[in-house]
Amino acid sequence: MRSRFPLVAALFLVSGATGLLYEVAFSKLLGYVFGATAYAVSTVLAAFMGGLALGAHLGGRRAARLQRPLVTYGVLEITVGIVCALSPFAFDALTSIYVHVARAFPGSLAVLTVVRAGLTGLVVVIPTMGMGATLPVLSRIIATASAEAPAVSAAPGAARRLAALYAINTAGGAMGALSGAYMVLPALGIRGTVWAAAIANVVVGAVAIAAGTRGASPRPEEASRSAAAASSASPSEPPRETSAAHAADETKASSRQPRETARTQQVLAVLAFASGFLVFAAEVVETHLLALLIGNSAYAFGLMLAVFLVCLALGAARAPGFARRHGPAALWRGLAAAALTLAVTLPLWELLPLFFAFAGKHVHSWAGREVVRAVAAFAILALPTLYMGTTFPLLLQRVAGRADVAARVGVLTSVNTLGTIAGSIGTGYAILPALGSQRALGVVAAGFGLAAAAAAVAVGNDAEARRERTRAIIVAAAAAVLALLQPRWDLARLTSGANVYFVMGPPPDRIDFVHEDVHGGVTTVVRRAGITTMYTNGKFQGDDGPEMAAQRRFAHFPSLFVEESRRALVIGLGTGTTVGTLAAYPWQRLDVAEISPAIVEAARIYFSGPSRGALDDPRVRLSLNDGRNELLVATEPYDLVTMEVTSIWFAGAATLYSQEFYELVRSRLSERGILQQWVQLHHIRPRELATVIRTLRSVFPHVALFAGGGQGILVASAAPLVASEGRLTALEARPELRETLEGRRLADLLGEMLTSDAELDRLVADVAAESGPVISTDDNLYLEYATPKGNVLDYPTSLRSTLDLLERYRTPDPRARHLAP
Repeated sequence: MRSRFPLVAALFLVSGATGLLYEVAFSKLLGYVFGATAYAVSTVLAAFMGGLALGAHLGGRRAARLQRPLVTYGVLEITVGIVCALSPFAFDALTSIYVHVARAFPGSLAVLTVVRAGLTGLVVVIPTMGMGATLPVLSRIIATASAEAPAVSAAPGAARRLAALYAINTAGGAMGALSGAYMVLPALGIRGTVWAAAIANVVVGAVAIAAGTRGASPRPEEASRSAAAASSASPSEPPRETSAAHAADETKASSRQPRETARTQQVLAVLAFASGFLVFAAEVVETHLLALLIGNSAYAFGLMLAVFLVCLALGAARAPGFARRHGPAALWRGLAAAALTLAVTLPLWELLPLFFAFAGKHVHSWAGREVVRAVAAFAILALPTLYMGTTFPLLLQRVAGRADVAARVGVLTSVNTLGTIAGSIGTGYAILPALGSQRALGVVAAGFGLAAAAAAVAVGNDAEARRERTRAIIVAAAAAVLALLQPRWDLARLTSGANVYFVMGPPPDRIDFVHEDVHGGVTTVVRRAGITTMYTNGKFQGDDGPEMAAQRRFAHFPSLFVEESRRALVIGLGTGTTVGTLAAYPWQRLDVAEISPAIVEAARIYFSGPSRGALDDPRVRLSLNDGRNELLVATEPYDLVTMEVTSIWFAGAATLYSQEFYELVRSRLSERGILQQWVQLHHIRPRELATVIRTLRSVFPHVALFAGGGQGILVASAAPLVASEGRLTALEARPELRETLEGRRLADLLGEMLTSDAELDRLVADVAAESGPVISTDDNLYLEYATPKGNVLDYPTSLRSTLDLLERYRTPDPRARHLAP
């Protein structure tokens, strides 16, 4: 049976990679249905992790009765693959059910949360239960191997293999995160990724079944008795195939293990929960910080997750050696090391922007800058995450040699998974907003210290054990003091956005507003040279100075062609300037969908002038929701949908530039309704710009591209884009509207149109002839993975290049084509 372990390890590595690919793919697919708000994402994650916990629990309870655990493992893998392969077809049904409920209970977060969790469970419960059951089932294989092994090495050998399995599976997750972000998802799209992972699961299952059916299998009760004998045997002499020194180390570690009592089992369960809670709490805060300091693209998130999992895997792999060196004190010392390294590395976070600014002078390629991001993430995460990774494998080692190993592994795994759910949700919604990232990490460090002190309870009751508990308390207190009493970080440096273009701008004169949460990341409002500017994760969102002209044009350009002013939807509040400008028009109702409460708060306090107090206008209805989901559940048609969202390369933003999104918009617009959408003209390559236009043109037959304040503004409709000069003249008579025009006439704004309809088609055709035609869809994710590569372009050069390209396709006389009496 020992010879099978390399095969089992290889299969479990692939299984870890496919599990991560499923999680990413399902999150994206479910995001299209439930929305991209933090509440929706957390609900999906909780349902996913809940399935894993249930599977671990049930797998642990039943694994002891398995005669051929490797065959059972193979069946689980095949079941996961088949169900996941069919899952994409279930999402259409989920969408219709969700829309029906959301319309019946508008604005009810409690009802929507229950519905999201329930519908997610319908899709993922079977595969996640299968994934969760695999480790307890494979622990039976280890128990069988231990039963066949010499007694002296059985328990330590089982412990090593169990820790190795956990490390290998975690490493597989890292492999899935990295390959998914940089290769699989960009190449295959979401459905292709799911199907490729499903094929891999079926192959893994088939290999496992073939291997498991060869040779005789011991009856479960025989394996259990043998494992029990192995776990209780007193070592005498080392086996011949094991070196004497190595056997002595293992014998010493085994003999020093404390006798397990009911109290010890309870402590281990508590520590399993605490480990899951604290590791995921650290991941939430660190991912939040890395998004601010390393980047917000889909690549950056895949990279961050991969680095985190690699460090966890390395920690898990070194757990057996750590246990041999430290004996029964290994668990608390590992937790204490996590606490101390978290505390010691806290000051390094504020230095990362300096690292990016330095690298920007020397590294100019996209691939090179991704390597810089990887180096930065690894440098800041390596030590604390390494020690975090030892915790759960050390817990598993405490039960590896037991007769009921599968049941124990199932309990610890399910409790640990429940801890991850509590840690991710509790940290995201309570700890992080209340304390901020620095203090939140300090509290996590203190939590690891407290867990270390608790783990010392399980060491024993003799004099040495009491001394260990004293040491644990001292170390825990030192870690807490070190973490919580450090000087505050330099917020100006942290929020400089150096990761975006690898340069640091001049520091602000002052920072008026900082808010951290899982909804919008880090929202800041700063003053610089008399101008107030809003940033999200260091990325510009709007100001009350030079960008005001562009923000007002987001409202004016589409309004040229609006015929009815009944209902409008603004996606993305920003500073509120666009909403305030639209409020100057005679709209009966203005809906605003904004995902971040912090942006709403900042806009209300610091930009009430540019927004003309629009948030207090009785016609304005604010919804803390993402725009796509707002449209999905809308019941009445809109005459205008306008978007003021962040750059396309932000993870998730490209879902507002896909063919499916444009089809959704068109279905929610009135017959002659208008869509307006910002498109960046800087840091974008011709193919990506042409893809945005081609995708929009595939749904809307009439499209015009304006340029205002260096920003691209697309206006689209199913009807011809023709403005009525008489209507524009009547609108200009409104005093509040004249205030927003800065002395210009509405009809004059047609002169800022660059190109439209036929000329846009020529542009798309010419670019496609050079680089191939592309339409961005929810499935292929083209823009999400292509646009980040434009960030290495120089700002003024890329803007000038794009404007020069568009100039070649300029519409000759926009007024003649688009203005009627």
